[in-house]
Amino acid sequence: MVKIPSALHGKKGVCRVEVARVGYDVLQPWQRNPQTKATGTAFVMEDNDGNGRLVTNAHVVKSAIDIRVRPHGSTRRFPAKVIYYAPDVDLALLEIEDNSGEDFTEATKSQKLRLASSLPRLQESVHVVGFPTGGTTVCITEGVVSRIDFNNDKLVIQIDAAINPGNSGGPAFNTAGQVTGVAFSSKSQTRDRPLNNIGYLIPVSIIREFLSRCSYDETRILHRYEISPSIPYQCHKLENKSLRLSHQVPEDVHGVLLTSVCESIVGDVLQAGDVLTKIDQQAVADDGQVILHRNGGDNNDGDDGDDDADDDGELIPHGYLLKGKSYGQPIVFEVYRDKEHVTCPPVLLADIPSLCPRWSQVDYHPDYLLLGALVLLPLSGALRRHKRCPTRLTAAYLQHYKKWPGKDWQDKTGLVVLTDVFAHEVSFGYTLAQWRLVEVYNDIPVQSLSHLKDLWHQSIEDFHSKENTTTSEEEPSFARLGLHDTDDIVLEVEAAIKAQSELMETHQIKSSHHITPPNPEYFQSSTDDKE
Repeated sequence: MVKIPSALHGKKGVCRVEVARVGYDVLQPWQRNPQTKATGTAFVMEDNDGNGRLVTNAHVVKSAIDIRVRPHGSTRRFPAKVIYYAPDVDLALLEIEDNSGEDFTEATKSQKLRLASSLPRLQESVHVVGFPTGGTTVCITEGVVSRIDFNNDKLVIQIDAAINPGNSGGPAFNTAGQVTGVAFSSKSQTRDRPLNNIGYLIPVSIIREFLSRCSYDETRILHRYEISPSIPYQCHKLENKSLRLSHQVPEDVHGVLLTSVCESIVGDVLQAGDVLTKIDQQAVADDGQVILHRNGGDNNDGDDGDDDADDDGELIPHGYLLKGKSYGQPIVFEVYRDKEHVTCPPVLLADIPSLCPRWSQVDYHPDYLLLGALVLLPLSGALRRHKRCPTRLTAAYLQHYKKWPGKDWQDKTGLVVLTDVFAHEVSFGYTLAQWRLVEVYNDIPVQSLSHLKDLWHQSIEDFHSKENTTTSEEEPSFARLGLHDTDDIVLEVEAAIKAQSELMETHQIKSSHHITPPNPEYFQSSTDDKE
């Protein structure tokens, strides 16, 4: 008989989350999508202030307008709000509304779940607790740790326990009853890919890092979250003999070749052409992997404490050392440069901003611009993932996403896409220009959607100025948009102004544009404060 960990007998710290959400239409951001409902799981834990708060997945509460939390064994659903939202690690921290806090504490019997101090071992048993599809009561699923990996710049734990919709945000317990991870994803079987029972957990080390990056201002009202650090370079494996020979890398030097470095983050600490050999004294192999170390602190999980035995020989991509770096802790790189081994000065890593915004509600919002009959949007992660987005635009997103701030950006702060052309006499013949990047406006390079808005509004002001001071024989003015890899679009300004007004009335659009300022709840990285 399988022994259920003692922490699972009460299960009072695990809650069902019911969410009502209203998102916006990606292609028509001026309007909202219909309200939808979703469920997930959260668990109560003790934060640094000693207050009971709930951890769940960010995607569970995305675009939420109403959140209700029902503790296991309770018939009451308590109102909650999001106080920290971290899409970079898919975690969020909820707080019960003030007037329900005491009742919620009583309902959960003050059951605050403890976090494990280290990553689990392979083949270690885990129990995933949540409220998956198929019922409204708590569900416990047993599995084992199959793999610990680093995918898409994220450290993940793969398990063979079933994770279904509704499980997201639920805790996974080790044999000592401590939380070793948070359920967030699963892979299902497809016709081309026969998969069975593959689920993923966010490991406990990432949970701790998430909590350490949460802070608030002096008023304790504005909660802020600092995005986890980016990997500030691109690299090439050094397994090929010809490549090693061309860069004069001796046989006894091992590591990866840095091909591009973000200078705004690391200054002159790292340079393109360096061979990165060590990170915090951990050796980097020629294929870019390092030995996985599980211990993240004192081992209080009740096992035999012999974690180091499992560390030997188990490898993982070295990026996990950078993405999982403790908040505020510097990192030390060692490189082979100019035929010498160099220990670089310590450096603090940070999030590197992108030309293409990545996360809804964080670094992009429902921004748009109407220019006559044209609909223009910023190129963002949501737009790239839309089913109508063509392959060429996806390629452009990936190309610009990897560019570093500075000279590679060419004074741009964003990319603009022409996504739609409303039917009107002024736009007749331009329908094939959709889904193209806008590069220039009247021979002026476009730096962002906000910049294009200013240029267009200046054209409107200039037209009205001429209208009031000149005769009707004045030459007409034009708005010319230079698009990538296709013909320009030319609109006569007076006709475009009239068409824009008519189309806004036809499509019931209240404003001709929406441009969002930087989000104050997130620390903003910039090249200015890194110099």
